[in-house]
Amino acid sequence: MNNKEKIFYVSIDLFSEHGYDGVSVRQIAREVGIKESSIYNHYSSKQEILNRILEYYIEEMTSDEIPLNQASLNLDRGFDFFYKAGCDAFLSKLKEERMMKITRILFIESYHNDEVRDFLKKSIIEAPIEGWIVLFDLMKAKNLIEKDCDTRQLSESFFYYGMFLLYEHFFINYPEDDGKFLEEFMMKTESHARTIFDSVRIRGE
Repeated sequence: MNNKEKIFYVSIDLFSEHGYDGVSVRQIAREVGIKESSIYNHYSSKQEILNRILEYYIEEMTSDEIPLNQASLNLDRGFDFFYKAGCDAFLSKLKEERMMKITRILFIESYHNDEVRDFLKKSIIEAPIEGWIVLFDLMKAKNLIEKDCDTRQLSESFFYYGMFLLYEHFFINYPEDDGKFLEEFMMKTESHARTIFDSVRIRGE
């Protein structure tokens, strides 16, 4: 592992434990085992390190997404196909300790870091909801769900419950065993999603 990678991974550990503002470039350098000035051979600032962490998070979280054209061809496989595929992909990422730490950074820093809050809002909340809206609109067009259902409200209902569980884990129940949480997360969100979907699906289709 080269020094740039060490800086990246050490920063994730430190930011998740102490918060972005609670960590100095000097501290990062000390943990990596290099001079403070050497950090700037790889990153122009602490903010650039954080930006790269956020980019990495999105790259990892979206690497296994189902393309829209594939989704449209598989609508007849039903809601379970999409929900399980999406949830399995999401949880497989969160099971990685590094990704769990970055998720914690996102939630903590969103309270006082405008850039992180904007990233969380646009990339972690709005983008997935828009993706669900497209999928539910396709289901509506194929008469798989009720024509008069509000697909935005439906998508938000699906997504926000999972966000609440993450918030609960990182703030209300912290510290809590990550493994146990992820197991319960899967069961709770699946039950919640199925209840909501059953309220709008067209029976017999």
